[in-house]
Amino acid sequence: MISLLEQWFGTKRTHPDFRFRGFLFSALVFISSSLVFFIYYNLVIDYFPPMLIANSVSLFFCIIGGYYLLVKKRSQVAAAILQLIVSIDTFILILINGNEEFALIFAFLTPVMGIFLLGYRYGSMLSVVYFVGVFYFCFTQMDTWQPEPFLPASLIHFSFIYLLLLMVSFFYDTSRRKAYQMMEESNRQLQELATTDVLTKLRNRRYVEDKLLNSTGSHYIAMLDVDDFKKVNDQFGHDQGDKVLIYLAQTLNEHLGPHDTVGRWGGEEFIIIFAESNLARLEETLKQLNQRVANTKFGIERQITISIGLANHHASRHRDSLRAVDQALYNAKADGKNRFCTASQLV
Repeated sequence: MISLLEQWFGTKRTHPDFRFRGFLFSALVFISSSLVFFIYYNLVIDYFPPMLIANSVSLFFCIIGGYYLLVKKRSQVAAAILQLIVSIDTFILILINGNEEFALIFAFLTPVMGIFLLGYRYGSMLSVVYFVGVFYFCFTQMDTWQPEPFLPASLIHFSFIYLLLLMVSFFYDTSRRKAYQMMEESNRQLQELATTDVLTKLRNRRYVEDKLLNSTGSHYIAMLDVDDFKKVNDQFGHDQGDKVLIYLAQTLNEHLGPHDTVGRWGGEEFIIIFAESNLARLEETLKQLNQRVANTKFGIERQITISIGLANHHASRHRDSLRAVDQALYNAKADGKNRFCTASQLV
């Protein structure tokens, strides 16, 4: 049944809108069934044309609401139609029956459902307009109602309960929406933390590897390593070594294109996913990167250089591509460092 509803609603059960659409669907089915019963009742059992016409029109709009919900996939339009059906039909019922059969109790549906379906802004506006209409009708007709007169105290009680329900519904909806926004923001921050390297603020290995595994087509990746980084830590301390990695991350972000992805692979190793597919231009970029890093002052009395390996990557050959770029990086270091190497060919 859930799978069928997912198909009808056009959204997954995990989506926040699924429960809202489920409520709309259930409410439309329930109200349509009730309207069919009342149409039969007012037509066969107790013939009453005004309510017969009102219920028939409401049933027609229920069908329209179901069309927008299931066919057009426009839940907000369906919600607006449902709310108008409830408000108009109950208002007509109150106008016809007055205080008989406790018809006024149906007025409490508008503020509760209106704010839930339309949101606190439009739901509150509709509820206030609805309340003014019901209040005016009660105020002008209460002296004529039988058998029990509708006293001023009764109107005060009705107004108090109505406005209290409106206030509770308003604050409930605003709190619910705020809590959902805060949850979404927390999830976004957690996702950002889970995919960001704490030290360099670059993407971490988990993020980069997921992107590589889920990529389509082929593209070039580069793996780079700080030359003799152990000597930097031994000579200047790990704090200075961390600063070198931070400065290097900033340099990489500044030098590479906006569509390239730079991440920290681990330790002093970094990885780049290039958007550029032209090998000649990539090699020129890496050559300039080697020169720029070598000419950058990292705040220590020692030149910092990097060695780079470049290889083609495809998700279907992920492990082979990583081995190829790692071997290219090894070849660059073996050939003297401060250079780059493409695949297994020294450049």
